[in-house]
Amino acid sequence: MGSRAQVLAIAGGSGSGKTTLAGALLEVLTPDRAALVPLDNYYHDLSHLSLKDRDSINFDLPEALDLALFSRHLGCLRRGEPVECPDYDFTAHCRRSATRRVEPRPLIVVEGILLAATPALRNLYDHLVFIEMPEPLRRDRRYRRDQFERGRDAASIERFWMRAEESFADWGPVARNSADQVIDGAQSPQAMLADLTASFELGRFA
Repeated sequence: MGSRAQVLAIAGGSGSGKTTLAGALLEVLTPDRAALVPLDNYYHDLSHLSLKDRDSINFDLPEALDLALFSRHLGCLRRGEPVECPDYDFTAHCRRSATRRVEPRPLIVVEGILLAATPALRNLYDHLVFIEMPEPLRRDRRYRRDQFERGRDAASIERFWMRAEESFADWGPVARNSADQVIDGAQSPQAMLADLTASFELGRFA
């Protein structure tokens, strides 16, 4: 690759629309122009713990994530080097044995709740977007996802949701105040994408 890759970070609370915006963005860019690196893939592997002990872990704190590996991988991608991104099983709280190879691209899109939790993380990005969404709407989205995609029961969903919101009360304002742009997550994916492109020039990656 010629010039250094740009890193676009999408932060926000659980259920705010981070993955939705990232997906809409990648749909309008060809695969050779952009790559996605979700922060959620970098949770520490907990296969050495019992399932009961895994369920007791608070996954909504920065220390639950391998931020050092995430940072190294972004550095590699910016230098034009491919990485082997972890693949995380959210039902078992373990990393799968197979990794996902991510090739360097002109635009690297990262998304996650805790993307802006530390100054070192915030320094990794060229453009940080914060997606704002009312709590009731985020809660409904989270409940549907955890029920249908992750097979969790109501008690488990509520427990994980409360932990996420307690953590977001600490890290959400940091992300919002650090953001280069705030986007309304209650909009359609197309409207969110239009807001993004009004501030971040996508034409150079098309």
